[in-house]
Amino acid sequence: MNVNKSSLDLYWKDDFVALESAGKIILHELREDEAEGDVHRRIVSNGNHSYFLSETAFQHVQSIPLPRQLDEEVRKVKHSLEMGIFAEESFAWMIVDHKLFLWSVDVELDFMNLEIQSGQTIVSVGLAPPKKGVFKETIEWCLIVTTLDEVLLFALQKHDGGFRLVRTHYNVSTDSIPSVSVCGLPDGRIFMGGCDGSLSEFAYESPSNGTSHRKTQEQALNGFYDGSSTSMPIINSTHNATTQFFTGGKRALASALYERPKKCRKLDHSANGFKALARTVVPGWFMKIPSALFGSEKMGSLDKIVHDEERKCLYTLSKRGFISAYDLRDNKIAFKASLDCVQISRQYLSAVARGHMFVSSSSIEFAGGGAAAQAGLGGMEGARSILKLADPGNSGKSGILTPIEIHVLPRSESSRLTLLAITAGGLRYYLTSLSSSLDKSNLAPSNKMTVCHIRAPPPIDPMTGSCEGSFDEDIPGSRTPRVFSETVVDAAAYSGGHMFLALKKAEQTNSASAGELGNVVIGTNTDLVARKVTKKDDVVLRELPGGLTESVSVPSALFGGRIYSACANRTAHNSSVMKLMLNSQTPSDSELSNDLAPPFYPRVARKEEEKEYNGKSPKSSRIVGRSTALVQSTGTKVSGSLVLMQVMSNFFLSRPLSYGLKLNSSLRRSANYSRHPLYRLSARYGTSGFSFTASGKVRSDVSVPRSRKSNKSARLSPWLQRPAVIPLSDISLSHLFPCTTTIVASLGGLHFFRSGTILQSLSEVLMAAGPHLDSDAGVIAFYNNYGAKQFCTMCLTLGLGCGPAKGNSSMSEELKRRAKAAAFKLGGRPKVTKKEGFENELNEAIVVENADEPLIPNSYEFSQSFLSAGLTSILSRLLRPIWFKPAVVVTEGPKENFPAKVELLLDEATLADVRSPLFALKMLMKDKFQKAVEAVPGVRNLDSSQMEIDGTNVLTQSMQFRGTLRLHNTASGSLSQEDAEVTAHLVEERNIHSMFRLLSRVIQLLDLLSLLRRAQVMSDLPEVEWGSLHGLTISQLVQSRGGQERVDSLLNSLVSSSSSPSYTNVIPTADSDAIAKSLATECYLYFSPGSRYAYLGFRAAKEALRCLDDSARRSACIKHSVEKFLTAASYWTNAQLITGRLMHSGEIETYTEKAHVALRYDSPLARAASILLKLEEYVAIVDICSITASNFNGKHNSTALTDSATVFYPWENMLYHNRKPSIVSSNEDSNHGRNGMSSNSIVVGTSVTPQDAVLTCNAIILYNVLIVLNGPSSEQSKKMMVSACAASSDKDFLRAFFQNLIDTKHQSILLKIDSPELERWLKNNKDHELMWQYYVAQKKIYEGWRTNVGKSYQNERKLFSRGENPLFGTSEKFL
Repeated sequence: MNVNKSSLDLYWKDDFVALESAGKIILHELREDEAEGDVHRRIVSNGNHSYFLSETAFQHVQSIPLPRQLDEEVRKVKHSLEMGIFAEESFAWMIVDHKLFLWSVDVELDFMNLEIQSGQTIVSVGLAPPKKGVFKETIEWCLIVTTLDEVLLFALQKHDGGFRLVRTHYNVSTDSIPSVSVCGLPDGRIFMGGCDGSLSEFAYESPSNGTSHRKTQEQALNGFYDGSSTSMPIINSTHNATTQFFTGGKRALASALYERPKKCRKLDHSANGFKALARTVVPGWFMKIPSALFGSEKMGSLDKIVHDEERKCLYTLSKRGFISAYDLRDNKIAFKASLDCVQISRQYLSAVARGHMFVSSSSIEFAGGGAAAQAGLGGMEGARSILKLADPGNSGKSGILTPIEIHVLPRSESSRLTLLAITAGGLRYYLTSLSSSLDKSNLAPSNKMTVCHIRAPPPIDPMTGSCEGSFDEDIPGSRTPRVFSETVVDAAAYSGGHMFLALKKAEQTNSASAGELGNVVIGTNTDLVARKVTKKDDVVLRELPGGLTESVSVPSALFGGRIYSACANRTAHNSSVMKLMLNSQTPSDSELSNDLAPPFYPRVARKEEEKEYNGKSPKSSRIVGRSTALVQSTGTKVSGSLVLMQVMSNFFLSRPLSYGLKLNSSLRRSANYSRHPLYRLSARYGTSGFSFTASGKVRSDVSVPRSRKSNKSARLSPWLQRPAVIPLSDISLSHLFPCTTTIVASLGGLHFFRSGTILQSLSEVLMAAGPHLDSDAGVIAFYNNYGAKQFCTMCLTLGLGCGPAKGNSSMSEELKRRAKAAAFKLGGRPKVTKKEGFENELNEAIVVENADEPLIPNSYEFSQSFLSAGLTSILSRLLRPIWFKPAVVVTEGPKENFPAKVELLLDEATLADVRSPLFALKMLMKDKFQKAVEAVPGVRNLDSSQMEIDGTNVLTQSMQFRGTLRLHNTASGSLSQEDAEVTAHLVEERNIHSMFRLLSRVIQLLDLLSLLRRAQVMSDLPEVEWGSLHGLTISQLVQSRGGQERVDSLLNSLVSSSSSPSYTNVIPTADSDAIAKSLATECYLYFSPGSRYAYLGFRAAKEALRCLDDSARRSACIKHSVEKFLTAASYWTNAQLITGRLMHSGEIETYTEKAHVALRYDSPLARAASILLKLEEYVAIVDICSITASNFNGKHNSTALTDSATVFYPWENMLYHNRKPSIVSSNEDSNHGRNGMSSNSIVVGTSVTPQDAVLTCNAIILYNVLIVLNGPSSEQSKKMMVSACAASSDKDFLRAFFQNLIDTKHQSILLKIDSPELERWLKNNKDHELMWQYYVAQKKIYEGWRTNVGKSYQNERKLFSRGENPLFGTSEKFL
C-alpha cells in the first residue's frame, strides 16, 4: 500500500517546508499571547473583578534612613516640607523652606543642595532633559526650581562619577502666579501648573550668533542619515562667514564675536485667554491682586502634570478634581477636553447603584456593560456605600471621589484606555481621551474625555491591616472591592499593572500626631492564577481569570511619619529589546500574504558599472567614505583672494583654518577605495522605529522588478516600519522584567518594595522544593494554578537563564537545573486518540487538524505534549521582538550621487541580547531533545539527498492503515495502542526538529547581520549590497526560499565584487579572512559552499597577480586558485546568480551582451573567468564554465554534492543550498540560431531558467575567446584558448563556438581546428565553400574534392586510381 508512502519523504525533501510549518506554529503562539493583555479587554470580558490575598505579591525589601544632616534640617522647618522621587533618574529630593536637597537612591553619593539666596520658599521642583544644542554634552538633566516670584533653571552635570548642580542664567518671573507642579518632556520642553489653574511653559533657547538657526551641509546630511528627517536641504558649500559679512553686515560678524543675551520666557497656555492677555498688559505689581478678578477659580491649582509620549498628549489634574487633555502634535499645544471627575463619578456610581445597564451621559461608558461596572465596585450595595461616604455633608469624607494622582496608561497596557486616576479614597478611574471610532491608528486626543470603568480598592482595614471584604461563593478566597470609611490615601503610585497605596485613618489626618504615625501600605498585582470555580451541578473546574482580577499584599506598617511620595518603576533587563517586544503587533493574514519587497540597487552603482564596462573610468568625486559627511562640488574655481578671506574669517570666528576648504581627514576612507559609496549606515536603529524616509504603502501584488532600473527603494507599509504596540500579559513579558520596584519617601527615610513576577515566584518554589520535584506540593500547586503548558513554558524560561536567574550567579545554575528537571518530569507525552465528543474541561494542548497532518487517520486527532507546547511558546516569545520586523530598511540618497541610507533593525548590544537566550534554547534542545535533533525523524538515511521513510514495521503499518482508510473513504477502524504511540512520537519529534531548524536559521541570521555590519566598514572588502535585503522581515529571511535567494545574492556580490577593477589590486587582510571564516563556520546555512570556495579562489588569484610572472609563488597561487574555482563551480546551481539577472530578459541578446550583464551584476562565474583570463589560465576558464553548465543540463549530478566541512549535523549537509534546477534537454538546445538562442528560449515575464544559465556559461567562454583573439595576446595564448574550447565535450557549446568564430570574422582560426564535431557541423550547414576551405586547411584533399565536385563514390575512386588531382588538375598521386 503506497497511498501515504511519501508523506514524510516529501516533507523533508523540500528544505523550506519544515521551516514554513514551524513558522505557522510560531504565528499561532504569537496571536495567542495577544489575547489577554489589554486592560480594556479584561474589563469587557465576563470575568470577576475580585481581589485575592497573597504574601509574595508585594514585599518590603529594605529601608534607608535619611542622612543625619537632613534630620537636622527637618527639625528647623518653618513653612514648607516636601519630599519626592524623580523616576527619570532615581533621584530623591527634599524641600525645607528655601533649601533643596537632592541625592541618588541607587548609589551612595553625597547629596547635592542649593539655597535660594533671596530666602523665598521653594514651591515645586521638576526634572527635564536638556534641549539639544543648548548645553554641553556633560549636562544630563535640567532641574527646574520654582519659588513664589521666579522660576530658575539649574543644570545637573556629570562630575567625578556623580552629578553636581550648576546655576544657569535662565530664569523668569512667575508673574505673581507660583507654579505648584512641573513636568519635563523628553524633547526638553518644560510645562508648569499654576496655583490659579493655568498651564504655562518655561521656554528657553540657545544663544544666537546669527547662523545658529541655519543648518550646515553636514548637519543636514546627519539629519537625513542619522535622524528621522525625510528630506535634506542641500546647502551651497560656498556659503561661509565671508559671504555672511557682506550680506548681513556688521550685525552678523558682531553676533559671532560677542555673545547675545540668552532667551528665556514664560508662555501661557491657559484656556482662559483673558487671563493670559491681562498678564501681558497689566504691570506685575497689579497682578498681586487675587487672580479671581481675571478668571474663575473653579478648577483650583494644577497639582499634577503627566506626559503621554506615545500619543503626544499632556494631562493636567487640578486640586478640585478636573482633568484636562492637551494635544502636543507638531510641536504645538492645543487644549482638547476637560472632565469634572467628581461630578462624572457621582453619575457613574448613581447608575450602578440603580442597576442601570448603560448611562446616557456622553462622558461615561460602561466598558463590559452594567455587570462589569457592578463587579468593579462590589455590586450595587458597594456603589451605594461609596455615594454615602462621598456625601458633601460627611465632613472629611467628601473628598474620596477627588483624584490625587494620575498615571498614563501606555499602549502596552491598553489600546483604548489612556489615563488612570487614583482618588483620595483609593478608587481608580479608567479614562480615555481617544475618540470612539474604530480607527485604532488615530491616537490624537478627542474633544471629550470618557470614564470607562471605576474600580474600588482592596477591602483592607487600616486599623488591623487585614482583608475584611465579602467572599464570592463560587470562587473560594476571593474578596469583593470595597471602600472603608476610616481611610484616606496619602500617596499612590502605579506602573504596569502594579499599584501602591499608602492609607491612613481619616480622623488622624489633621491631628498633631499625624506626622509621627505610619501608613498602612497596600500593593496589588495582576492575578493570572487559574482557580477552581464551582459551576452548575456542583462541577468544579479550573478557570483562567477574567476581568481585573488582582492579588493584594499588605506589608507591615511604615513608621517615621506620613508618606510624602511614592514612585513605581518597572524596568526591563534591556530597554531596547522591551521596545521591540511591545511594538510587535502580529500582522493579519492579508498583510502576511504580500510578496517580498523588491530589492533596491542604487543609481550610483549602475552609473559606475556602465562606466566600468564601457571602458571609461569614473570621474573624480567629492564624495568619500561610506559614513562621512558629503559635500557637493560647485564646479567653480576658487581664487587665491577667496581662500585668503576664508582663512581670515575662520581665524576671527575661532574656527579651524581649514574650515570650508577641505574635508575633515578623519572622515576619509582608505586610498584603496576609489568608487562612489553606495550605502551609508545610519546611526538610527529599528529599536525605536525606522525613520519615515522609506514610508509608504506597498501594493499587495508587488513583485520583483524585471530589471535593476528602479531609482527609489520600495516604500514599506506602516506595519513594517513601525508595528503597532500590542498589550501583552505579564506572563508573556516575565522573561524580560526582573520585577517592579516601588520607592517610598517619608521622614523615616527611603523604603523599597518589590512586586515580584510570576517567574520570581516559580523560582522561589523550585528552590524550596525537595529532591522529588514532580511530587512536591508547592510545585504541583504552581502547576495546577497556571496550567501545564504555562508551567512548562516558565520552567524552560528559567532553564535558559531568563528572569530572576539572569545575572544572579548565586542561584543561576541550580535554578536552571531544577527548572529543566521540573519541565521534563511534568511535561506529559504526545497522544494520538480517537475523536470523541467535546468535553467541558479546558484542553490546553494544541490539536492539529487532520487536513494538515498527513500521518494521522481521519478519525483520530493529535495532541502534543505540554513540554513541546512550552518549547514552542518560549521560542515564540523570544522571537516576538524581531520576527515580523524588517532586518534592513534602505532609502535612496537625498540627491543624485549620494549614498543610500541603511537602517538596521538591531544594534550590536541589542542583537547580542536577542541572540543570547535563543542560543541557550538551542543548546537546551541539543542536550535534552537529542533524538529529535541529531537525526531527521522518519528518515533512515542521514544523507539529506537520499532520504527514505523509516522502514520499521510499526510506522509502515500505521501509514498503510491511514492510506486504506482514505482509499475506501471510511472512518471506521482503529489504531493499535502501539501504532498510536509510535505515530504520536514521530509527529512530535518532527515538529521539534522543524523548530530546531528554524531556531538555527534565526541564530545564524543574527550572526550574519553582525558580520555584514563589520564587513561594511572594511576598506579591503566591497560594499555590502544592503538593497538586496530591503524590507525583508526576519521571518521571510528565515523561512522563505525568496529570502534565501536574496541572501545568496548579497553574499555572492560581496565575494564576486572583490575581483572587480576597483578591488583587483586589494588583497584581503586578516580581518577580512576572519569574516570569511566566520561566515563559513557560523552562517553555513546561508553562506553557500560555492561562495566559500569562490572567496578562496579570488583571494589566491589576486595574490598571484601581485607576484612576479615566473615566480614559484605565482604558480602555487594560480594552482590553488584554479582548484578552488573548479570546486566552487560544482556548487553553482543558482541560475539567477550565474546570469546576473532577476528575471528572464525576454530579448534576443548576443553573447557579448550576456557576458556584460553577468559581469556587471557580479556573476561569480563571469568574475572568476575575468580574473583567470588575467592569469592566462584559458583551460581553467573553459573548465569552470563547462562544469557550471553541466549543473543545469543534466550532465553533472549537482544534487549529490556533499560539503560537510563546516556543518554540525550530517543532515545539515548542503541544506538550503542544494537546488534542483529543471534540466535543459538536448532537443531544446539543438535548434540554436546564429546567436545560440533556442526558438523556445524567449519566455517574457518568467523567472530565469536553467537554459538561460547554460547560455550564459557559453557566452562567458565566447566573450573571453574574443578578448584573447582580438587583443594583444601572443599566438601561443590564442592557440591555447581555442584548443581549450575545441576540446569541450559539450556539443551544443561547440556548435555555438563555431558559429561565433564565423560571426566575429575569425574564420581562418576556425578552419585550423581539427575536430570531427566541426566537420559534422559544417556538413549540416551545407556551406560547400566553407567545407572546401576547411578540408584544404586540414589537408584532407579527398574530402575536399568530394565537397567541391559532388561526384559519387565510384567516380571518385576512378579519378584517384588514374592519378588525377581533381582539385589542382595535376597528375600527382595521393594514394
